[in-house]
Amino acid sequence: MTEAGLDAAARSLRGWLNRQQFSDLSTAEVTAFFTDSVTDWATDQGYEVQREVELPTATRQNRIGRLDLQLRHRSGKGRLISIEVDRGTKAWSLEKLVQAAALGHLALWLRWSRTPVTLPIPPTVRLIRAQVLRRTTLTGAKVYSLRPDNCG
Repeated sequence: MTEAGLDAAARSLRGWLNRQQFSDLSTAEVTAFFTDSVTDWATDQGYEVQREVELPTATRQNRIGRLDLQLRHRSGKGRLISIEVDRGTKAWSLEKLVQAAALGHLALWLRWSRTPVTLPIPPTVRLIRAQVLRRTTLTGAKVYSLRPDNCG
């Protein structure tokens, strides 16, 4: 990433995701696709990726917060990037990202759904929305697809 900061990270990841596509994946497969895609983006940008990283801060109801992804640049320079990948609007995900931002991390929330986010997003977190399409198959299964240029 040639630019520094939260907006630059969000812009770069959006650009990467806007080149991605998939068809007819299950909920679990979509989450895995986005997690793997973010990992590929991070690796391409020179980051080491850790999955399911515990937050060192106290959390609600003494619950341990785990971030889906945490990125550390291989050069040792720059801030950590903390990322949550969700289908729904989870207040808990946003709380974890707010905590990560308070620790000095760049906080990105990748949410894949067509429904709008109903929570107010604080200025320390950037929301990336992947506008997936959902359809029901003849067997009643719900499957999802993503076309290029559908991440904003």
